[in-house]
Amino acid sequence: MAGWRRAIKPMFDKQKWKILRGDQVMIRSGKDAGQIGTVTKVIRDEKFPRVLIEGLNLNKRAVKKTQENPGGMVSVESPVAYANVSLIDPVTKSPVKVTWRYLEDGTKVRVTRGNLASGSIIPRPEILGQRRKPRPATLGTSDTTVDVASEETFTGPGELPTALKEFMKDFGHGSPDAPTRFRYSKRALLMSPPASSDDAGKTTS
Repeated sequence: MAGWRRAIKPMFDKQKWKILRGDQVMIRSGKDAGQIGTVTKVIRDEKFPRVLIEGLNLNKRAVKKTQENPGGMVSVESPVAYANVSLIDPVTKSPVKVTWRYLEDGTKVRVTRGNLASGSIIPRPEILGQRRKPRPATLGTSDTTVDVASEETFTGPGELPTALKEFMKDFGHGSPDAPTRFRYSKRALLMSPPASSDDAGKTTS
């Protein structure tokens, strides 16, 4: 199955998605042909793009019983092919095609076109400006605190980072200001012994 999926060419480029979450669309074929609904999700698959429409294209599915859900047969929204839906003109309320245009200030907008189109602009849905999941009110275990994030760790050009200096001190590789014997690979760092006073005298002589 993966072989013939790779052989299918994408329908269009990534930058040409004209249907967005929150748009009003009409299904053009299938059991719900002619019905109008709101897009709840756009599956941006380059080869098999689909959309989920609120309350349309429902199919029965069996759901397991849990403590919160009694289970049984439940109606679930199934994806609709991207090519089988059309945007609704905000003025004529008819299914139309859209094209991209630029305003005087450089804003990119969607404009309706076709016989039933009014040529008006389809505004960007307000739901796109809202987060699907609200931001957590408290810090989690993996969150960085404000004090740690605001700590200044840059030492300036030509100097070693603070963490690297502390690492060299722990392994006894002499003063961090003159790291001539320091090996940057972990294996060489662990195998090479720390610098001693005798070795230092031999190298100077």
